[in-house]
Amino acid sequence: MLGKPNIPSLNSELKTQAKEVLAFLNERIGKQFRFVDTNLQLIEARLKSGATVQDCKSVIAKKRRDWIGDEKMAPYLRPATLFNKTKFEQYLGELGREAAS
Repeated sequence: MLGKPNIPSLNSELKTQAKEVLAFLNERIGKQFRFVDTNLQLIEARLKSGATVQDCKSVIAKKRRDWIGDEKMAPYLRPATLFNKTKFEQYLGELGREAAS
């Protein structure tokens, strides 16, 4: 008999992946965003919607390149901006254009 997916296991895996993404963000931009639900849930939501850990890391890397030297935009290198549902999809879409050019 087919059962329901093991939800606690899936949630644990998502949290582990979200922590990996947040650690990558901290490392790349030299910040110390804490591993709290406020930050992790944004990343977990993107992973649940089909993004991969690599997609998340690619968005971080691209936005870092775009914004790190810009005094106005550099403060937006944060989980609330990068992993906002609408913004993340836009940033992910930018990667496709970059790869095509």
